[in-house]
Amino acid sequence: MVALKNKVVVITGASSGIGKATAIEFAKKGAKVVLVARRIEKLKELKEHISSFNENCVYVQSDVTREEEVINLFDETERLFGRVDILINNAGRGLEAEVCDISYDEWLSVIHTNLTSVFLCTRDAVRRMIRKKIKGHIITVASTSGLFGVPTYAAYCASKHGVAGFKKSIKWELRKHAIKVSTIYPANVDTEFFTMFETIPHRREMLTARDIADHLVAIASRSLPKIIAVRAILVFKRIYYFTKYALK
Repeated sequence: MVALKNKVVVITGASSGIGKATAIEFAKKGAKVVLVARRIEKLKELKEHISSFNENCVYVQSDVTREEEVINLFDETERLFGRVDILINNAGRGLEAEVCDISYDEWLSVIHTNLTSVFLCTRDAVRRMIRKKIKGHIITVASTSGLFGVPTYAAYCASKHGVAGFKKSIKWELRKHAIKVSTIYPANVDTEFFTMFETIPHRREMLTARDIADHLVAIASRSLPKIIAVRAILVFKRIYYFTKYALK
C-alpha cells in the first residue's frame, strides 16, 4: 500500500467533472496537488477551495495538446514541488457525429485532446521519474468506448482505443523502471461532458464524478483490498442509481 500524503499528483482536466472531484479527494489524503486545465478561472476557484484544507495545491494553466506547454507544466511542477509521483491523465473531449459529418478540424481536436495529450504528459512525466529514480504511477481515465465501437462516436472511440493500446504497450516498457501504469474504463459519468450532445444518457445510467475519483484514489494507493472494495461499491451504486431514477 502507498501512502498518498505528500505525494505530488498532477491532474489534467482538473477544472471540472472527474478531474475536479479527483483533485479534491487526493488533497483530502494530504497529497500535493497540481491542477491543470485551460480554464484559469475554474482552476483559481478550485485552488481556493482546496487551499481551505490543504495548502499544498497549485494550478498551472496549460493546453496539454501542445508539447511546449506540457514541458512547461512539468518544469513548473518540479520547480514548486521538486518531483512528480503520480500523473492522472483525465483531459478529454467528446464528439457526437456520424462519420460523414465529422470535419477534419473536429477529428484532429478529438484525437489531440484525448490521445496526443496522454502521450505528451505521460512521456514528460516518465522522463522525469526515470531521471530521479521515482517509482511513479501513470493513471489514465479512458472510457468503455476504448473497448467497443459506438455509432456516432467514431472519432471518440478511435481516440480512446488509441489510449488503450498506448497504455498497454508502455505498461511493459516501464516495468524495468518500477513505474506503474493503470487505466480505467468508466461508462457514462454525470459531468458536463454531455452538455453539448443531442443524446444525453439518463441519470440512471451514470455514476458521479466523485465515484470515479474514489476509484482513482484507490488505484493510486495500490491497496488491492481497497480497490476491490471500491469497485464493489461502484457496482452497487450502478444498481442503486438505475433503480432510483428508473422509478421516478
